[in-house]
Amino acid sequence: MGARGVRAGGSRGAGPKRLETAEDWAPYAAPGAVLGPDGWYSDYRRPPANLAPEPSAPPSTAKPSDIDGSWLALVLHWRIVVAELMERGVDLYDPAVRARPWPGVRTLIFSLLDTSPRLRAALRKGNDAEADDR
Repeated sequence: MGARGVRAGGSRGAGPKRLETAEDWAPYAAPGAVLGPDGWYSDYRRPPANLAPEPSAPPSTAKPSDIDGSWLALVLHWRIVVAELMERGVDLYDPAVRARPWPGVRTLIFSLLDTSPRLRAALRKGNDAEADDR
């Protein structure tokens, strides 16, 4: 591989460098990793923090949801899912709907988490007994 050249952090030998190229990452290849034709190894060890690449997005500061959006929770409240979709004109048991690709149907189901107050109330964490009484 060729010479590294000047990096954004300064000139050669001045200050810590960021790992940017396959050549930079080579010393951190995991034991037994295979070198691919593109010059990158199949696996790497964690580099020192001062050399690691910058994260692509800042860590999330969003508050954790109080709604259980798992498939198990949706299946346990399936009658509400079916009723909410029926109110929107989607019959999950209609052969035409069942013949549709699954990603579209899945998107419809998960969209209920944002739009259905009835389903949100049933899936609220910590209110299981209260939700079952509805």
